[in-house]
Amino acid sequence: MVRIYNIGGRRLRNPMKSLKNTPWISFPREDIVIRLPTHPETPASLQGQRIINRDLSWLHFNERVLAEAGDETVPALERLRFATIVSSNLDEFFMIRVAEISRMARRDPSRQFPDGLKPVQLLAQIRDQVLRQKARQAETLDKILDDLRRHGIRIYTDFTGGARMDREIAARLPPIQYIVGRYTETPPPLVSEKIHVFVRFPREYAILTVQERASRLIELSSSGNLRRFALIERWLSDRAQSLFPDREIIEAFPFKIIRDADLRYRPDDEESLEEQIVEAVKQRSNAKVVRLEVDAPSYSEGALFLATAMRLDSSTLYRFNLPLDLRTLATVCRVKPHSRLHYPPIRPQLPPPLRKPRTLFDKIREKDILLHHPYDSFSAVVRFLHDAARDPQVTRIYHTVYRTSRQAPILTALKAAVKRGKRVTAYIEVKARFDELNNLRWAEELRQEGVKVVRPLSGLKVHSKMTQVFRKEDGVEVSYLHLGTGNYHPTTARQYTDLGLLTADADLGREIAIYFDAIIHHKLPSGFAEILIAPGNLLEQMLAMIREETRVQREGGRGHIIAKMNSLVDPKIISALYEASAAGVRVDLLIRGICCLRPGLKDLSENIRVVSVIDRYLEHSRVYYFRAAGADKIYLSSADWMPRNFFMRYELAFPVKDPALKKYIRSVVLENGLQDNVKAWQLKPDGTYARVPTPKSGKIIRSQFLFESLARTRYWQTALHKRS
Repeated sequence: MVRIYNIGGRRLRNPMKSLKNTPWISFPREDIVIRLPTHPETPASLQGQRIINRDLSWLHFNERVLAEAGDETVPALERLRFATIVSSNLDEFFMIRVAEISRMARRDPSRQFPDGLKPVQLLAQIRDQVLRQKARQAETLDKILDDLRRHGIRIYTDFTGGARMDREIAARLPPIQYIVGRYTETPPPLVSEKIHVFVRFPREYAILTVQERASRLIELSSSGNLRRFALIERWLSDRAQSLFPDREIIEAFPFKIIRDADLRYRPDDEESLEEQIVEAVKQRSNAKVVRLEVDAPSYSEGALFLATAMRLDSSTLYRFNLPLDLRTLATVCRVKPHSRLHYPPIRPQLPPPLRKPRTLFDKIREKDILLHHPYDSFSAVVRFLHDAARDPQVTRIYHTVYRTSRQAPILTALKAAVKRGKRVTAYIEVKARFDELNNLRWAEELRQEGVKVVRPLSGLKVHSKMTQVFRKEDGVEVSYLHLGTGNYHPTTARQYTDLGLLTADADLGREIAIYFDAIIHHKLPSGFAEILIAPGNLLEQMLAMIREETRVQREGGRGHIIAKMNSLVDPKIISALYEASAAGVRVDLLIRGICCLRPGLKDLSENIRVVSVIDRYLEHSRVYYFRAAGADKIYLSSADWMPRNFFMRYELAFPVKDPALKKYIRSVVLENGLQDNVKAWQLKPDGTYARVPTPKSGKIIRSQFLFESLARTRYWQTALHKRS
């Protein structure tokens, strides 16, 4: 019998209740065999390998984030923030992508990815890159902690101090549960993403669990400008003997497990989709383990026991001499504002058209307004909804939510609008990964307040970012729109770069109303002339515009394509871009993350350039520019060029019509991103990235800092006039 105790020594009589009644794990008794990963042969010709593997490309993106953590020109607490993002990214990568590839390896091992790799081969390459990446992260973190120590911030990860520190930590320990069991018995299941400590005795073991992730970082007493913190799982490991004074301690180390986080729904099930989601979220704690990560100087018998007990292949076991789950350290970034350790605080601006006291609807009716977040304040979008809620002439409001905050001011405005007698309809995407429960809560809360919450689609996700307000003017309902590339989330609007459009364009309003109606009635929308939508004409029209640039180039004209997005994966788009490049079309791609296209190959992609900007803010806007024989077509979108965006989601791409706004997006936003020579990386033909060198003399362009400066200096009167 496995015995379960609290850290204070009290035995739990009903341990499974606290473990949410998850089933026990069987313990295999066979010997452990370590299998080293094997790698496929490197292709002899890059020309013959037209596609870069999407998952290996994503790991290269995480490398670029890690490079920011290692850049000593970046303030120390910002470097720490980037180091924590690397850990957060990697955990999600395992929860989603590695879990999916592992399922493929079990069910269809002969399947090949577009680059020719089979699932087992890809998993081996992922493991190899992750091991290297985490080793670099450990070195980088050591340097960051040394730098912080010089500035008066001490984060203890090893404990050689005296009894005084031990007493202080012991007095501040959060609730910790532990179990004790024999090696011959089946251990209980463990919760994903929590921090555990394994303690090994001669014939038994103990597993200590820190119940709350945030509580594992304890702030110790400080004096003067010195701030001190301690990671308690490292302390628990170092002080295991004092916790178990009557036992012989063989080894002790922290560890963490990551489980498959993909949720599976049954559209035809008798249960409602909402009920299925709640149940599926609960089941995440029981899902298959895809990574066991050990914080220890070397592999040990204890680590191998854990892997075997959880029925894990040895390739799933990772060991690093690095504190687990660096996300907790992000709290340090917020506790000590210091000009030398942080970037200067951003002060989002209101665009000049919104600074005068006239009503917002008057300004939108007069002229389209472009918002560039976080340089422009998200309060403009909040004001749009709050003004609509208060305006007696507003009759109807339609709104979509993919992700938002727990205290969402926009959804508060929707509730206020209902109380003022307006008809409010909202689609809350309850299938948004990791935000399911928050969105379910919002859906129920809005429903109780009288908002018509659309029944969720069982298959496709609604990823479009749009709000439509109808206002009675001279006896006619006039449409006002906010359309965007990013979520209605006030926090991420200060961390991500996104574009939004406020417009009263009648043609756009008419088509968005049809699009909303299709979502409300669970229909596939069609028949649009202005907007591009998925599922529908989005892929078809993007391909048509790429091919039109190719035709113009072949007929002696000048084709040019600029596309900015998070990820480029879709094979049809990639083939069309290769064809355009071979014809001589200039193709400039600003891609933050995954890029499966291989640029710079002779007679295939030599006219394609791929640039990735990794800086203070997460690049998130999607912009698609086509020269169109001088007409300059520009679309802003919620969609990347990925199959999931074209076929698995309701997506929207909308045109920018105002000539001044088109000029600003083309000449300022896109051009400066492509010309960034401080924080930009360029993709090479072999699939790796190299920093764009900063010139020793000449013009230095750091695009994000430039955009912030333009927002502060009323950029509509500066940037556009300078380019006239």
